Amino acid sequence: MRVIGYSRCGFTLVELLVVVSIIALMVSIALPTLTRAQRNGEGVHCLANEHQLMLAWLQYAQDSEDRLCQPESFTAALRPYVKMDEIYVCKAVRDEHATNSYGVSNTMGGEPRDGIKPFDKLHRVSHPSQRSVLVDVDAESQRCFWPLLWNEDTWMWRPWSWPPSTSLQGMTARHNDGCNISFADGHGEYRRWKDRRTLKLIKGLIADPNAASADSVDLEFMIEVLTP
Repeated sequence: MRVIGYSRCGFTLVELLVVVSIIALMVSIALPTLTRAQRNGEGVHCLANEHQLMLAWLQYAQDSEDRLCQPESFTAALRPYVKMDEIYVCKAVRDEHATNSYGVSNTMGGEPRDGIKPFDKLHRVSHPSQRSVLVDVDAESQRCFWPLLWNEDTWMWRPWSWPPSTSLQGMTARHNDGCNISFADGHGEYRRWKDRRTLKLIKGLIADPNAASADSVDLEFMIEVLTP
């Protein structure tokens, strides 16, 4: 009986290196897309958190004779309505010890500041679709959100260290150079910071807020949504 021989085939070193190079190239192309998709997913999840907290914020007012909860203690005020701890923390926050990553505008139930008298009752909120309530903030910032400062007849960004022990800025850009903001009518939206100076201010790369305040479209936006 005749046995037919065969030859064993395999990859050469050059062919193997080509295959590895192609795989590495595909991974390098796909990785930014996957990272971007993950960040977008975190942003959507964060907006969903704010939506639940906004429903609780509105319900609190209905159950409290139309009075708004104080920004400094909003988490305690809303706890009977939203009991799950994870709702108070954005998924993009990497600090496992963080207990809150949202702030409430001082205009909503806060104290008079910079010549602005806050709303004390829900029915008194003018143009609710344009008045910010919940905002993404730095995980270590205060719950009362007020990044503005009235200085010499003009608005400017509030410095990080003013006043030294109660910095109220807390602005963040953790969602693709922007943040989520929810309004008094219950809707929420994503706001991307349009001025590069705003990002530098948030990251602490600009020490003087005056340098980031002049002709800033982001500052104008915040004035519009935070002041009555």
